[in-house]
Amino acid sequence: MATDIIMPKMGESITEGTITEWKMNVGDTVKKDETILEISTDKVDSEVPSPATGEIISILFDANETVEVGTVIGVIGEKGEKINKEDNSEKSDLKDKDLIDTNKNITSSIEIPSNKPDIDLKNDYKVSSRFYSPLVRSIAKKEGLHLTELDNILGTGRGGRVNKLDILSYLKSKETSSSHDAITVNEESKKSRVPLSQDLDSKVEVMDPIRKKISEHMIQSQSISAHVYSTIDIDVTNLLKVKKTYSEVYKDKHSIKLTVTSLLIDACIKALSEFPLLNTSIVDTNIVHHKNINMGVAVALEDNNLIVPVIKSSEELNLIGLSRSLEDLSVRARNKQLDLEEVQGSTFTITNPGVFGGLFGIPIINQPNVGILSIGKIQKKPVVKETNFGDSIVIRSMMYVTLGYDHRLIDGAYGTKFLSYLSQVIDSYGDKIEI
Repeated sequence: MATDIIMPKMGESITEGTITEWKMNVGDTVKKDETILEISTDKVDSEVPSPATGEIISILFDANETVEVGTVIGVIGEKGEKINKEDNSEKSDLKDKDLIDTNKNITSSIEIPSNKPDIDLKNDYKVSSRFYSPLVRSIAKKEGLHLTELDNILGTGRGGRVNKLDILSYLKSKETSSSHDAITVNEESKKSRVPLSQDLDSKVEVMDPIRKKISEHMIQSQSISAHVYSTIDIDVTNLLKVKKTYSEVYKDKHSIKLTVTSLLIDACIKALSEFPLLNTSIVDTNIVHHKNINMGVAVALEDNNLIVPVIKSSEELNLIGLSRSLEDLSVRARNKQLDLEEVQGSTFTITNPGVFGGLFGIPIINQPNVGILSIGKIQKKPVVKETNFGDSIVIRSMMYVTLGYDHRLIDGAYGTKFLSYLSQVIDSYGDKIEI
């Protein structure tokens, strides 16, 4: 008996997910709980396990297609089992809110009433020899496309299937063509035309879902916050001594890594406790003072994307707890095992371009935070130090730290005082920490 593969619900506020990759093809044999595809929702990639053991007998949506939760996206059956294409298409009741009129008279599938023998078959997309998903058929119906037009669209989906992007591209080109027939295109519009790949002999690829979300989030942040930056050069020599002294102890006793990042997070939490205005959010014209410090930590992924898992109530954790939480979240982020709740709710964010050799960074604020701390590369430098015997040049490990903050709420004096206090905390790391 056939078993439906359902687009899962990954969180209370999540209504849709994007298929990023099918791990299996039609005809492949799968075991129950074996990973069959990956989906993306709000910057989180998740692996979807097989609901049953059997053979993949149908895949209804291709990679990069966005589907409502609860929608059937594929079917698993017994080896050699077939599924009726018509029944298959009716299982996918997808409603794209941006493209489909929500009028009660429009449904997710297009049916021909049997009591109207004189119906115009040119708009019955089901009589085509090609398969069209409910979303594609709904768009075609809304835009008044004839079946012949739909059949002539070049599909880039699995097996030449027409997907959402294909039909939208066709409609856009059709609209552009009609516009050119009506008016003469001026030189400015010619300049703004996006060159085709053959024009430049370059490769063109569609952004993956995570990259799209990052792009939207960053543009939104720049349009909302008045970004200002302050930078300070911090002596981390003592911090590195602490790390070197206790790294083996943490590994042997707690089976965790003591890292520079975990020490810096610990210092940052102490500074935020003294400068709590940086641990707030702005909602309309109201300032929300957060009870806890939910520390977001940017983690670079192998596919060059970025994700920000959150250490909730970080001020309640000692250095051991912070180190354990940081290691756990970082590992699961790179293995795509984070839950949606674990990347939401940050009140302050730390990013570390220094691990890749960056001298310092000018980060964009992670909304709805009002502050973000960027950690630069650690470098040994000759530094002038005051001693009891006068000024002396010594070699110290120095690091640029940049604070990005929202000038709607945080002024330069407050931001710079925060950095100065952070520098004192880091510089005063003693010989003893929690073990």
